Parts: sequence; structure tokens; C-alpha cells
Amino acid sequence: MPENVYAAPLSNLDERTESSSDSRFYVVSTRKLLVLYFITIGLYHLYWNYKNWALHNRATAEGVWPVPRAIFSVFFTHSLFQNVAHHDVTHERAEWNAGRMAALMVVLVFAGNAMERLASKGLGSPITDVISIALLLPTGLLLKKVQAEINARCGDPDGSSNASFSAANIAWCVAGTAYWALLLLGYFYPA
Repeated sequence: MPENVYAAPLSNLDERTESSSDSRFYVVSTRKLLVLYFITIGLYHLYWNYKNWALHNRATAEGVWPVPRAIFSVFFTHSLFQNVAHHDVTHERAEWNAGRMAALMVVLVFAGNAMERLASKGLGSPITDVISIALLLPTGLLLKKVQAEINARCGDPDGSSNASFSAANIAWCVAGTAYWALLLLGYFYPA
């Protein structure tokens, strides 16, 4: 019987190659994540949460609201990390302790915010100022671990699909650098 030239191709387009990634969560290189997180003094964490929830919502159509989940991230960190733990395109990832990672993230974010609020009211200053800035380091390093897990589970372990800095990223870096400069000037030359 002759082959039907009008038939759809028989290729299995559902199979993923090793270099492909999916977009259920926000894939970004850990280097880019750390640069943007530290230079924006942690503000990038808000955007990171928003992007993860927005992409997850688009992929699953669960009807979640990404903006409130980003703003009130401490209440939704556990569910985000659990969603990451249940997602794996390679089906080869080892079990990830999402609950422990989420609990640690919530504690670090809460502690950093508490120190920042105390410092803004002049309570315990300059110690609370230093502690709030110092807490950026463990929070950023934990965020790096989580991002590495997201990248691997989405099929792009290096985050190479989002490793370069866009014009918006560079603008945030310039603004963050200016803020850091003003912050340091304020510490060394108080009014």
C-alpha cells in the first residue's frame, strides 16, 4: 500500500532530549541568580518567587495568583518547594528534602525582615543593620541550592537557557550598585 503523503509525521514529539528544558519553573543560572540577588539586596527574591509561581500556574492551570504568592512568599514557600519536588523531567533526580529547605528559607527570610524592621526603627542599631545585611549571605546560598534543584528538575542543570544578563538585569545591577554605595556612605558618614 502506498504511503500517505498527507498524513501527520510519526515522530514522537513528546520525548525530550537531554538538552531541552521545560518551563514549569523559573530556570536561571545560579551565577546570574546570585549576582542579581546580592546586588539588589535580596529584592530579586520577590521577582524569583513571582516568576516561579507564574510559570507553574501557566503550566498547570491551577489558578494561583503569582503576585500575592510572591509578596507573601513566607506563606507559600513550602508549597512552591513541594511543587518543585514533585516535578522532574529526567525522572532521575534523587529525593529532595523540600520541607527542610522551605523551613530554613522561611526562617532566614523572617529573621532578615525582623532585623531590617528593628534597624529601621533604630532598635539595636548598628548591630541589627549588620545582621540584616549579613543574613543575605545564607539566604542567597540557600536560594542557589534551590535554584540548582529547579534547573536540574526542569532539564537545564546549568541554567544555560537564562544565563546572560538582559538590559533590564543590567539596569537593576546599576540601581543596586547605587543603593549599595548610598548604604555604605550612610554607615561610614552618618548625618
